[in-house]
Amino acid sequence: MYGQYFVLFAILFTGWFLRKINFIDDKMNHSINKLIVYFAYPCLIVHNIGSLDTTGEVLIMFIITFVLSFACFMLYGLISYFYAKVRKFPREESNVLEMAMSMPNDGFMGFPVALIFFGDMGLLLMLAHNAAMNLFTFTYGLKLIRRNLADKRRATPGRLFKAALKLMVNPNILALIIGFLISILGGAIPVAVDDYLLYLGNISTPMAMIFIGSSLVGYSFKDILKSRVVIEASIVKLVLLPLVTVGVVYFLPVEPMIKVAVVLGMCFPVAATVAMLAEQEGQDPAPASKTLFLSTTASLITVPLSINLIEMLFM
Repeated sequence: MYGQYFVLFAILFTGWFLRKINFIDDKMNHSINKLIVYFAYPCLIVHNIGSLDTTGEVLIMFIITFVLSFACFMLYGLISYFYAKVRKFPREESNVLEMAMSMPNDGFMGFPVALIFFGDMGLLLMLAHNAAMNLFTFTYGLKLIRRNLADKRRATPGRLFKAALKLMVNPNILALIIGFLISILGGAIPVAVDDYLLYLGNISTPMAMIFIGSSLVGYSFKDILKSRVVIEASIVKLVLLPLVTVGVVYFLPVEPMIKVAVVLGMCFPVAATVAMLAEQEGQDPAPASKTLFLSTTASLITVPLSINLIEMLFM
């Protein structure tokens, strides 16, 4: 198991090194991001989900994972709020850090890790977890990010519709729907098309890790370690909330793989989406970016340990 995880982070380090020597620049990094999100991951999803034998049981597992994950995300938001309040996080940073503590990188990092360690079913249920996180992001998450704004935008039917539409046109969600339709209707993907999807999908894991690694360049580890709130937010993200999740799901009468997906999904470092949303909403993205860097670095240790714990408890 550690050998596989070492390979993933060796690729991550490769991305960091290539960015450090300017082989990868900002423009190339942005293009890598778009390639993964708009092409590689959707191809991987359609190939893997389309080839599944989607029974009623599989659909029920997907729905249960989605609902349970969303309930957990709301719990994370509540815990993060009270933690930041008790620990007296600065008001101007608290909203962004609360969101950072609540949102894992269950896409770029979660998809390849779930596929490698838990197979196609692991990927499918991680997609359910990611869909729940997207719903959390465009509901509670946006409200949280805008908490400090003087001119807070009121929730109107039009804005809610746009948020729902944005969620539905997410390429990973669309690929999931297409894959489900192919699987449910029993239609076989033509061999040539399936090979195309497979070849493109196979680049998603290495390219995602290269992107994450290259995104970490530019931060001073020494300066980040001077920030109490960044260190505490990273610990909450990587240790406290995953342990809370274990406590929530351990005794639930659901399939073990559902428990695996819900717990594993929360074990990843901070999602880059937090910093991007903060910037879009006129908030300082620096706290989220610093927490992303520290939590991603620390996840070299915590994620393998988390996978070990998950396998001992649920497999």
